[in-house]
Amino acid sequence: MRPDFDAITDRRNQHSTKWSVVKNLITDSGEPVIPLWIADMEFRSPPEVIGALHRVLEQGILGYTDYPAEFIDSFCRWQSSRHRWEISREWVVPCQSVITALDVAIRCLSEPGDEIMVLSPGFGTFRRVIRHTGRRVVEVPLTQEERSYSLDVSVLAGMLTARTRILILCNPHNPIGKVWRADELREIGGFCQQHNLLLLSDDVHQDLILGDTPYTPLAGISEAFADFTLTFTSPGKTFNLAGLQAANVIIKNDDIRKKVRENLYQLSAHKPNMLALHATDAAYRHGEAWLDALLDYLKGNLAFLEAELDTFAHIDLFHVQGSFLAWLDFRKTGLSQAELEHKLLHQAGLLADSGVNFGHGGEGFMRVNFAIPRSQLEIVVGRLRAEFE
Repeated sequence: MRPDFDAITDRRNQHSTKWSVVKNLITDSGEPVIPLWIADMEFRSPPEVIGALHRVLEQGILGYTDYPAEFIDSFCRWQSSRHRWEISREWVVPCQSVITALDVAIRCLSEPGDEIMVLSPGFGTFRRVIRHTGRRVVEVPLTQEERSYSLDVSVLAGMLTARTRILILCNPHNPIGKVWRADELREIGGFCQQHNLLLLSDDVHQDLILGDTPYTPLAGISEAFADFTLTFTSPGKTFNLAGLQAANVIIKNDDIRKKVRENLYQLSAHKPNMLALHATDAAYRHGEAWLDALLDYLKGNLAFLEAELDTFAHIDLFHVQGSFLAWLDFRKTGLSQAELEHKLLHQAGLLADSGVNFGHGGEGFMRVNFAIPRSQLEIVVGRLRAEFE
């Protein structure tokens, strides 16, 4: 049976992070606010995942749980079948979340005061993690083109110093929806190789490819690149399982993997909880048909959004190649960021992510989550049209 992505689920009383923020918010005209900010979807997870969770709960004993090798095997098969990336079981480091693993990797692979490069506009949590570990953020501006971005590696080179240790990549890139081409990744990997930098690649949206550019894992391009790359993945975005807290880091280099694994263990963050384990295994074993249906639905949502916003004079949608996040340019409205956010929330009744949260180049932009039922997306577009056109 095809998943019903049009179904609307009331999450306001589920302690949902996304919905709790707007639970008691209304517009100036009395309409409820629609949350479009945090990156989880308004879709039920695959029935195979829900079934696996039910079987665990029906047993009724929620004790300590191992992470069996066959669960890791299902993850490795997924990388092979979906992304043509052959990885060894030994390379996989399970953990509770990508952000935890990123934090641990930064702490054990660099020193306080070291510099870590991030591409901007980019995921704001990267900068937060770097700062609270005592490292320095180096924001490398992406080059803005016609509703898209590129990276000028000469800009990277110009910002390099003797204290630069790590480059953080996001592929697909949050918030701009860019899927990095293989030739771009080779250039980035070559830069890191030339300058002896570690590369931390956040690939949590790897399965959510909506455009013609295929996902390419940088570590899969060459053995040399794999030797200095840590690839962070999670079923959370793909199957809407973020609340279960499960992730894997793929690390080919034995020494680096040992350091990260040991530091995760010291924090007792070295494996997900038992429900997350079973859900993740069920997703990677049986979730492919559901994911294919999801991608069709998201492509339809994106096509609708593109067609509608193309008729707007004051809002531009940047090209989305991957993820379910739209990067909207409101600069033609002439509003300041504060004015824009106030108008969106209090008049349009839409809570989106402020572009300034994503660093350099985010002023005048908002990030919008379009992984919602089509009927809700139609309401969103109608509200934007009423307030901004």
